[in-house]
Amino acid sequence: MCANGDILKFAGDAILTLWQCDESQFPATIDRVVTAAINIQCKMDNYMTEVGVNLRVKIGIAVGCVIFYHIANDNERHFGEAGQTIEEVNIAQSSASSGTVVISPKAWDLLEQKLFSYNILENGYVEINRRSSLSKTLQTFMETRDPTKTDIFNNTPEPECLRLTQLSKVSEKDEAIYRMYTNQNVISKLDACAELRWLSEIRTVTVMFLEVHLSDYNPDNHVDILNTIQLSFTIIYDQMTRMLGTINKLYMFDKGCTFLIIFGMPGKKHEDEPTRALKAADNIMKDFHTKNLEASIGITTGRAFCGIIGHPQRHEYGVIGKSVNLAARLMSNYPKRIACDDTTRTLSNLDPQDFLKLSYIKMKGVPSNNVHYEYKIDRRKDRLFSTFIPPQQIEDDGGKIIGRVEEMKIFEQELAKLLEGDKDHIPASGSEQVKSIVMKIESATGMGKTRLLQEMKNVAEKKKVRVIFAAAGAVEHATPHFAIKALLVQMFRLMECCSATDRADVIIKFVEEDMIKEIYLLNELLKIHVGYVKRAREKDKKKETH
Repeated sequence: MCANGDILKFAGDAILTLWQCDESQFPATIDRVVTAAINIQCKMDNYMTEVGVNLRVKIGIAVGCVIFYHIANDNERHFGEAGQTIEEVNIAQSSASSGTVVISPKAWDLLEQKLFSYNILENGYVEINRRSSLSKTLQTFMETRDPTKTDIFNNTPEPECLRLTQLSKVSEKDEAIYRMYTNQNVISKLDACAELRWLSEIRTVTVMFLEVHLSDYNPDNHVDILNTIQLSFTIIYDQMTRMLGTINKLYMFDKGCTFLIIFGMPGKKHEDEPTRALKAADNIMKDFHTKNLEASIGITTGRAFCGIIGHPQRHEYGVIGKSVNLAARLMSNYPKRIACDDTTRTLSNLDPQDFLKLSYIKMKGVPSNNVHYEYKIDRRKDRLFSTFIPPQQIEDDGGKIIGRVEEMKIFEQELAKLLEGDKDHIPASGSEQVKSIVMKIESATGMGKTRLLQEMKNVAEKKKVRVIFAAAGAVEHATPHFAIKALLVQMFRLMECCSATDRADVIIKFVEEDMIKEIYLLNELLKIHVGYVKRAREKDKKKETH
């Protein structure tokens, strides 16, 4: 900021900065920017943090016009930047190696080249090594101030850092608009007069990177591109509202517009975030297809830093961590599909048949033994479930349950009565009434219900009892008869059937003659056709007659 620039946006571990000027001021501004970049490298490259991590810095610089745009609805707004200059600065940054500064060919032509030592790269971009003489103002500033000692939460604003909006009175109307650009978690804390430091934490989240492909659009036709981005935002926002995800960031380059979406933010935490993210991604892909849009999506689950990032006068709420980086790389390396890590696949409880193992691609910072998957529902299948097929979720972890002696004693007693054919529980042959045992386990969240069920399952299976179970989360709560359908499918092994005809064949074997007239009640639930069942029953009778 001492070089008259300003921070425009934070992008993970990257910062996008801006110097506003007229074209006539390009040469002088570029000289100032390059000098500042070299000084930053001298001060910050190879910086050793308190936790023993060595930080490296690489810088890309470009010059030209930038287009600013806003996408919005009645509840939320985001701004982005686009244009050839944004694409060029991205190329420059990608071409730079740790400890270097790379500028675009256009910027190099406008720079006073004799003042710098440089190296021209194969793509025409130029690596700047050093300057023969430094700006005294910048040199003095960098020598007297240590940016690594800045406390983002306890810092007196410096006059030269304040923006005009901070010095002027904001009307209620303008404040309402500004709030629409701010993360709702931040808004709630500010309204409660809470300190910003309490916004920062390490938490488990599911991360989605989504890139809307724009390569087929004319880069000079900004109206069509912005209309496409607005349409994409509307589709994505609708799914995020439904699945309780949060649009955290929006990035724009000439080849695409990228959304960073987080599931599990404060106030929107649920235990089935991987499921929500995958189902939201699938729904977005379906909606995009109807609008002739294409997208690439990467989804990961893991611990990440969620909180305030930046300078005391230039900071925002962001999410950074290995899982965030991996989601971005999955999106980039597996285009036009939904790619996810193994953690997301395992925790989602979705049909294993809908996950295809992806071929190995070497990615920066990703271990070679990591396995990644494509989430792709085969819509040609005659499926019973749109969101869930009971997985083998309850597994023995090898440890003995602690406590729960009374509960397990009751369960084992009731199980023994069933296995021994107790007259009070299992009626004699020919009896019209069949009694059953029902046990209800109820407690607050986190009290160990799943672990208790796991132990009950283990005990039952050791006694050669077939265990059938169903599970549902918030995503399935609106699906009528979801639990009973899951149980019936497992009981009759209908998941092994590929069509309504196959399912009908199985069900016929279990339907009593006097119940055939009621079979139509299962049509919608189990996807069978009552007409076929009647014909099949008559066909079986003819076979028996012959």
